[in-house]
This record gives sequence, structure tokens and C-alpha cells, in this order.
Amino acid sequence: MGACIQVNNAQYAYPGGRQALKGVDFTITKGEFLFVCGANGSGKSTIGYLLNGLIPHFFGGSFKGSVIVFGSDTRKMSISKLFPHVGLVLQNADAQLFNSSVEDELAFGLESLGLAPKHIEDRIVETAKMLDIEHLLKRPPDKLSGGEKRIAGIASILCIKPSVLILDEPYANLDQQGISKVSRSLKKIHASGLTIVLIEQRVDGYLKDASRCIVVEQGKIIFDGKPGNAQKILVSQGLIPKYPKRTPKNDFPTRTLYRNSEILLSVNQLYCDLNGKNILKNISFDIFKGQSVALLGKNGSGKTTLIKHLNGLYQPKQGKINFNGQCLIGKDPSQIAAMVGISFQNPNDQFFQNRVEDELNTGLRMVRKDYQGWLEQICHLFQLQGLLRSSPFKLSEGEKKRVAIASILAMKPQLLILDEPTAGQDGRSKQMLAKILEKLSQEGLTTIVATHDLEFAQAVANRWIILDQGKIVKDGPPVSIG
Repeated sequence: MGACIQVNNAQYAYPGGRQALKGVDFTITKGEFLFVCGANGSGKSTIGYLLNGLIPHFFGGSFKGSVIVFGSDTRKMSISKLFPHVGLVLQNADAQLFNSSVEDELAFGLESLGLAPKHIEDRIVETAKMLDIEHLLKRPPDKLSGGEKRIAGIASILCIKPSVLILDEPYANLDQQGISKVSRSLKKIHASGLTIVLIEQRVDGYLKDASRCIVVEQGKIIFDGKPGNAQKILVSQGLIPKYPKRTPKNDFPTRTLYRNSEILLSVNQLYCDLNGKNILKNISFDIFKGQSVALLGKNGSGKTTLIKHLNGLYQPKQGKINFNGQCLIGKDPSQIAAMVGISFQNPNDQFFQNRVEDELNTGLRMVRKDYQGWLEQICHLFQLQGLLRSSPFKLSEGEKKRVAIASILAMKPQLLILDEPTAGQDGRSKQMLAKILEKLSQEGLTTIVATHDLEFAQAVANRWIILDQGKIVKDGPPVSIG
């Protein structure tokens, strides 16, 4: 099989001077399944932008070398001309979805190609069936769960039937069922002859799907070969996380075990309806001071909806929420922020400043007088010293996540809630975050981590609350996943 893409000595620096690629050479063969992995900020996503022409045509910056796609230099091709040949599914699903319904999202790219209405309809039906999203077609993208948005983004590109499909972190925010569904679909479309480039942090267990693996480190390729031979370097580079052993605690929700502890958060008979759909049904639980809790469940089970009730973003249909004995129902989120800090799935939703340092200082100045010393501790804790003068919007998705969590923790809330904190994080960052949460737990901070990452949940929480279709189906010690 011949080459469909050739990358020759690619060197790239983003506007402002950050050198992302430092001389990258590789060839993608037609029909290949290429797995690209590496640490946060290593240049993985930048490689994806190279292949579909976003670099140099959209991002600007300084680009040297060449990228040849099906015999043509990308410098001489517009993004619109590359679009039917190389499709990119973005890492941030919200940045890709902008139509009023999922069906319109799938139709948008096809209409831009000038396809007849009947062909558009057939493509939508075919793609929706392949990814099992027929039930999502009439729904607005902004009302989907994070995992549902991810699948809708993949469908919108897959509909176009590009020769090369690039997916940047397609498994982020997906539950195991969603990952399996996407993985099966990728195998199916690869078997049909489509060339796939999968850029992914979740390495262990998914690498086997690929025919070839590239590992990127600090803008250079340090491995290019068979996936089976990559394990040693992935372990040595810390891309497969090794979590520290957690300090044993009796973090189970019984008043007997916690008779000498105070209840920090009490949720009683909570119901929520959104867009005419019953999302939460009779949710009741108590969380005691110092507990570390994992909130688990499939995409669409109600996890994010539940935590948005805990800081006042959503108001329940009925039920009670008390924090330290104080009713939270009806309070404005700004009144709750210093007590309950939430870092959401999409870090871009939290950023308001043009520099990381200013982003961290915003919350600090509101709640603390001695903020400078605490700022230094936060920066050291999350290894942000080298990012302080950077725009948070221009960081890698993994770096954005660290800044977003740090900005919430900076306000020293009594309850820290993290929504999908490992999405887009490499193994090193997951290990670091697990250590931070263990340290904070030892200091008495109460935490809730909503996640699909069961290994991370085992590492950071001694109590699991599992939701299914808006109901709590388990509340107790972690379930074995070994």
C-alpha cells in the first residue's frame, strides 16, 4: 500500500513562541491504523492539526518542513479542500458542535460538500446506526452528556467518509460501554479500508487495536513501531499510570462508623426534570467531613446534573440539599462557590482571564488575604510555574484541566468536586492528581470525583456512589475491577 500522508522534518511553534514540534518525520500508509500517544503538551494534538491543514492555515505561528497529503503540499491546499480527504474529530467536543440538533450536525458537513438531500439522509441513517445514536438525532448537542457529545462529534466527521480519519482523544469522557462502542466502530471502519490516526492518552487496553504506534515526547518522536513493542517505553515515560497505595479509611456511609463525625453535605429525596425528561429520581445520601467519594455511572446517568445541584447551577424539582446544616436551595452559585468548589468537564467553561496567573489570582483574592503564599503552594502542587504567563485557552487540554482544578482548589473550598478530572490527562498527570488528592484527604478535605475511570476511582476514593438512569444503585466500598 502506498503512502497517503508524508510528514517531513516538521517544526512548529505556536504564536507567542512555544515550540510544539522539533523536527518530526513519519509516513502514514493507506489503510493503516496509527496510534499516537505521549504526555500532555508533547505535541500529539499538534500533529493532528498538521495533517488536516489547521497548521499552518488556521493557527498561524512558525511552520517549517512539509506535510504531503495524497501528493499535495498542505501549504498549497486550503482547509476546505483538505476537508473531504482528512477529517479531524477535535479533542474538545463543544468546539465542534454548534447546530440545533445532532441530525443537523451530521448534515452540516455533507451539505457543504453539495450532496443531494437523499444522499445526505442515507449517510445520516448509516452513520447513526453504526454508532448506535439514532435516539440522539433530534436532541440539541448542548443538552447531551459529555460522552454523548463525543460520539456525536465522531459521527459528524465520519458522515463525510474521509480517506483519513483523525481522532483526538475520542475516549475522553466516555464510560466503558461508550469506549467499547467507539472501539468496535473504529475496527469496523478500519476493516473497510479507512486510514485511522488515533491520538489518545488512554493507552493500556486500547493500543492493541492499532497496527502501529508513535510515541511523542517534547515535540519529537521517540518511538515508531509495532504496538506490542511500545509497552516498555510507555511504562518508562510514565504514560501508563501507577497509582500510590491509598491510606485505608472506613469511608462507608453509615452513621455508626461516623457517629463522631459531622455531616458536611446532606441530599434528601432530590428530583430533577430537564427538557421534559426525569433526570434525577429520589436521590438521597449524606457525606461526612473528610470523606473521599467517587461518583460513577454510565454516560447520561445523571452525574453531572447531580453535581450542578450542589453549587446552585441547577435547582431541583423537589428535595433538600443542606451544607453544614445550611440549606443551599435557592442560593446563587456565587454564594456557594467558597464552600463548594466544582471543576467541570470542559475547562474552557471556567476561564475568564488571559493569563494562567490571573486566572488563579481571581478566586484567591476573593476569599483569602494571604493569597500570594497559597498561590505558590498551588503552583508547586500542580506544576504550573512554567505556565503562569500563558493564556489558559492556548494550553493543551491536559494542561487546561490542571489549571482549572488548581483555580478551584485555590479558593480552599470545604468540598472539592471534580467532574471527569482524568479526561485528556496522561499517566503522569493522573498519578500526580491522585497524589494531590491523597495529600488533601490526609489534611481533611472532603472530595467528590465524578469519573468513568475506575482505576482512578479506586486510587482516590474509599466510597463509591453509583448512578444508573438517575437513581443511586450502589453506595458503599469500591467494587473490584481487577
